[in-house]
Amino acid sequence: CGIETVGDAWVQFRAQYYLFALIFVVFDLEMVFLFPFAVAFDKVGWFALFEAIVFVLMLFVGLIYAWKKDALEWQ
Repeated sequence: CGIETVGDAWVQFRAQYYLFALIFVVFDLEMVFLFPFAVAFDKVGWFALFEAIVFVLMLFVGLIYAWKKDALEWQ
């Protein structure tokens, strides 16, 4: 099924591709979780706003940690 492979079919990807993909998925899921909050902002109250701010701050701390560990640098 599919196209016949020529040569070695196993190609190793650099670990940075996976790291960038993982970081993208984390921040993409952040938007998925924050969208319902943004839609129902007037109904959820101040406590939900506080929870959303804490959620974003935790992700921001994770981003700063990845930045300090040079996980976002392409080498």
